[in-house]
Amino acid sequence: MKQESSQNGLIDPSDPLIDPNDPKGQLIQFSNAIIFGGKFYAPSLQGTLAVIEEIEDQFQVTRLSKRRAIPASSYSKHFIEYLFESNGEILLIFLISERSNRVVDNVEVFKLQIDDLSWLKMDNLGDRTLFTGIKCCLSVPASQDGCRNNCVYFTHHSVDGWRLHDMGSGFISPCYDDSGSKIKSPVWEEPVTGKSSR
Repeated sequence: MKQESSQNGLIDPSDPLIDPNDPKGQLIQFSNAIIFGGKFYAPSLQGTLAVIEEIEDQFQVTRLSKRRAIPASSYSKHFIEYLFESNGEILLIFLISERSNRVVDNVEVFKLQIDDLSWLKMDNLGDRTLFTGIKCCLSVPASQDGCRNNCVYFTHHSVDGWRLHDMGSGFISPCYDDSGSKIKSPVWEEPVTGKSSR
């Protein structure tokens, strides 16, 4: 198999891999990927999830989901997806724009069922807090890190600052620091290990 750098897709020259969820029968093009349990999990632009493994020095698609990963909301005009690992699970976050792609109106979180590659919508994150941005995603235990639990903090390319989505209430609000100012660029502090960096 070879990787087409122009399309960010995998093509097998002898047997093209057609995305089963693409009505035009296009070759699979991936939007992003993560490594989990020694395998790549990669959603396609059409919502199909592919599992890619290295077999005999070749990357091969070994499984494909039968159903697309799309927001449950029927009013989504536009959405952005983020795939990442959290507490030994693969999560998929959708930032959903219902009226304008400049505003996030809703956030949905799904958990991957590994056995059949289906997505289960999550209504509660428990003690987890999720952070998602343009360049990275992470999950932290809220009780250990002093964050608000059952929430998703996010940034959006057209929004100045961070927003907080409360999974319990469904409300989205701006984030403020201790002085009451909107948080635009959070500062991540490195843990102190007691060793000198010099």
